[in-house]
Amino acid sequence: MRTSILGGLMLTVTLLLSTTAGGQQSLTISDGSILGVGSDTLNVTMDSTAATEGFVLAIGIDNSLLTVSDLSTAGATDSTGAELAVPEIFADGATLGVVLDAQSPFDGQTIPAGSGTLIATLTVSAATVVSSDTDTSVSFTDGTLNSPALENILVQGGLSIGAGQGLGLNDGTVSLLEPPPATMYTLDSSAPADGNGTIGEAFVTMDNSLGPVQGFVTAVTHDPAVITLEDIGLGADTLSNGAEFEISNLYENGGTLGVVMDFNPPFDGQTLPLGNGIHLATYTYSCVDSNIYVEGEAVPAAATSPLTLDSGTLGTPPLDNVLVINGLSLQPILSSGTFTCEPVGVPAEDTILWMETEFDTDEGNYAYLGQTGDLCFYYKDDDDYIQGFTLTVCYDCDLTIHEDSWEFNGSILDQVGIEYLAVQVDDDCSDGETGELIVALLMDALPPFDGQTLPQTDDLNEVRLLVGKMRVTVDDTAECDAEQPIYWCNDINGNGDVFLYNNVVIDFESIQIYERNDTFVYVVPEEIFQRGDCNSDDKVDLADSATMLANQFNGLPILCPDACDSNDDGALNMADSVYLLNWLFKFGPIPTAPGPYEDGPDATTDDTLPVCDSDDTNC
Repeated sequence: MRTSILGGLMLTVTLLLSTTAGGQQSLTISDGSILGVGSDTLNVTMDSTAATEGFVLAIGIDNSLLTVSDLSTAGATDSTGAELAVPEIFADGATLGVVLDAQSPFDGQTIPAGSGTLIATLTVSAATVVSSDTDTSVSFTDGTLNSPALENILVQGGLSIGAGQGLGLNDGTVSLLEPPPATMYTLDSSAPADGNGTIGEAFVTMDNSLGPVQGFVTAVTHDPAVITLEDIGLGADTLSNGAEFEISNLYENGGTLGVVMDFNPPFDGQTLPLGNGIHLATYTYSCVDSNIYVEGEAVPAAATSPLTLDSGTLGTPPLDNVLVINGLSLQPILSSGTFTCEPVGVPAEDTILWMETEFDTDEGNYAYLGQTGDLCFYYKDDDDYIQGFTLTVCYDCDLTIHEDSWEFNGSILDQVGIEYLAVQVDDDCSDGETGELIVALLMDALPPFDGQTLPQTDDLNEVRLLVGKMRVTVDDTAECDAEQPIYWCNDINGNGDVFLYNNVVIDFESIQIYERNDTFVYVVPEEIFQRGDCNSDDKVDLADSATMLANQFNGLPILCPDACDSNDDGALNMADSVYLLNWLFKFGPIPTAPGPYEDGPDATTDDTLPVCDSDDTNC
C-alpha cells in the first residue's frame, strides 16, 4: 500500500519497507566551492538498479556557514515529467518529495535505472565571510527535517529503499574560500586654485570579489582650510546599475553618502557587480584660496588636502565606510587619496572689471521692492587693447535682469563701435540654479576686419570706462534689509547648452584670470500709505477729515503726514480737510495715488513733509 499526503509544503510518503535484490543503489551530493559570500549550485545524483517511481531528499547544512535558497527537481526528474514535487526550505536544510506519476490516468512514468543520474539541484550561499578556507558538509540527514521528519528514500516497484535497506547516502562538501578583501579607494584629484570656485571631482571606487554589493556607505574627510566640499553624487556604476535610494550629508570637514541599490517595489534585486575600479561615488571640491602666479616667475607650491576614508568620524551617529553584501555589512580595506589645488599661471595682465548697480535712491545700489535700475559694466586696462569680452554673471533669484535691455549709450562702445553682441538671460531658478547672465562682445567681427579695439585707460587719473548697462528689477519676493548679490561666475550655460566662463580677448589670446569686482542690490523698505487716511486706521472717511482739523488747530499727533496731505500739494492745512470732504460727499476729485483704497508708495516727492512714522512698508 502507498499513500501520499500534502499538508502545507510537506510531503509524507508512507511505503511498505522492503529490501531490493541486486546491486548497490545510492544518492550523492556533489562538492562545490564559494568565494566570499557568493553561492553555488550542487547536483544531487542517483545510482539505481531499477526504475524509480519517486524519491524523498532530506539534506542538512551548518547554518552558521551556509544557507539554502533552493532545492528543486532537475535532469531526469524533469525530463520524465514528474507530476508532484514539494520542496521545503529550513534554516538548517531542505527537503524535496517527488512522485513521478501522481495524476490520472497514471501512465506509469519512472526514472530508468542508471548510474550518476541527475535528479535535483541544491543552491547554497555563504552565510559569512571566512577568514581562512573552510570546508563544511552538505549531508543527507534522516529523521530530523520537516514534520513529520522525513528520511531519504527511493521508491521502486511500490517499495521504499532507504539507508536501512542498503541505500547509500554520499554527502557533499562545500569549500568556503577566503576572498581577497574588498578595498575602497578615494582617487587623487585636483582643481585650479583660481579663486573662481572651479571644481575638481574625486572618485570613490572599490575593488570587490566578495559578492554583489546591495548598498554602501562612504565617509570622506578633508582639510577645510584647503578645500570646500561642494557636492556628493552617485558614481557612474552606481547610476548605471539602478540605485534606488541615496542620502548625502555635507559637513565642514567632510561628507557621507549612503546608497541602497534595491529600495523600492517590486524589489528586483539590483546590485553592484564584482570587479575592480567600480565607481561608487563622486565627491566634488573647490579650492579655498587662489594661488595665482605670473607666467615666467617661479611656480609656487601647490596646496593639498588628504581625502581620507574616515570611519566613525562624520554624522550622528558616526558612520563607517561599509559595503553591504548578502545582507551583511562588511568593512573594506580603506585606501585614501589626495586633492591638490594647482597653482594657476596667468599672463602679466592688469585688466580690471566692475559691476555696479544704480537706482534712483540716495545710495545708488539701494532699491525698493519693484524698483528698476541699471546694472553697469566697467573696465580698466592701462597697457592693453581689448578685442572683446565674455561676461558670465550669476545673480540672486529675487532679481530680474531684462534680456533686451543692453544699452551702449554713454559707453566707450558707443564711441568705438561694436560688431558682435550676444546676450542670454536665464531668470528661471526652478532648476536649482541662480539667475544667469551671459554677454559676449567682440569689437571686430565683420569684414573688412579693421582691427578695432577698446582703448587703454588712463593710469594716472585712475580712469575706468563704461562698457554698457542693462536694466535690473527687484522682485516683490526679495527680502528687505538684505543684499541680493550679483557676482562674476564661471561654467554657466544660461539658456543654452555650452558652459561659458569669463574671459578677455587680448592679442587674440583668451585671458581668464584677472581682477573682477562683484556688486549687489540692497533692498530697503519703502513707506506705503493710503492718501487721506490721516488717522492711520486703514480706511478713509469723515474721521480722517476731523483728524486733519485737530492736527492743524489742536496739535493732535499724526503718524503719516503724507497720508493727511489729501490734495497732494506738499503742505498740511485746512485745504486737505476740505478736499477730502468734497470727495466723500460732493463728488469732488479723488485723492491722488496712493489711495484712498489701497496702500502704496508715494508717487510724488514731498521734500517738505516729514517721513511717515507708521511702520507701514512694502516689505
